[in-house]
Amino acid sequence: MDTEEAIEMRWRHLIFLAVLLIAIGVAMSVGIHHEKAEVYVYAGSGAVLAGDVEKALRMLKIPYREIDEDYIHRGGLEKGCRVLIIPGGYTAEMVSALAPQGLKEIRNFVRGGGLYIGICAGAYMAAERVEVPGRPEGLGIINVTNMRMRGIGVVEIRVVDPDHPLVEGCPKRIRIWYQNGPHMMAGRGVEVIAVYEDGSAAIVSARYGEGLVILFSPHPEGSSEGGVDPKELGTLRLLRNAINLGLGP
Repeated sequence: MDTEEAIEMRWRHLIFLAVLLIAIGVAMSVGIHHEKAEVYVYAGSGAVLAGDVEKALRMLKIPYREIDEDYIHRGGLEKGCRVLIIPGGYTAEMVSALAPQGLKEIRNFVRGGGLYIGICAGAYMAAERVEVPGRPEGLGIINVTNMRMRGIGVVEIRVVDPDHPLVEGCPKRIRIWYQNGPHMMAGRGVEVIAVYEDGSAAIVSARYGEGLVILFSPHPEGSSEGGVDPKELGTLRLLRNAINLGLGP
């Protein structure tokens, strides 16, 4: 083998290794570990803010799997999911895409011992009725009445149950990103963890069957569009604490 041919082969080998390393890096940054992930993020129809949740999970170094409505319809939550996160987005579009079979699959998942984390749209969808035109049937996995509100920006919420593990390590007043989330009225069996200035619930939790439901009206994952880093704001801890309730510390 002459020198030029040897050099060419060496360059090809280096290029192959570089491409391989880039591919591995992309896969790790995306965080989709199909075999090991126990945290599933709904990123199907309507879930336009799923990317912010996924970015936050990468900050926390928590492996996750990105799923859509078809995956849920096919019974995919039975394949190793322990924590299901329904992020912010277009609530009506989500409900339309998931109903009725997908909603049934989610109910069964939580009833059987899973953790449901609903953020904004995911909180709207968890109620018996969803506050969108026509008030369609929701998941009905928590006894809350949601009031549809509008507004975007960083707001302050007040912790009213400082001993709850969800707010471990958090201050009594938390500044957090808000984007049209519900103001929740909690019914029987629902723990109110933090409230807005008007006294309505911002973060709640309740048992459903053998599982647990946690709802965030605001966004602990921050906002890329709003330029809000959850680590700098301090709300990333809320998301980590919530997931720990499903996976363990």
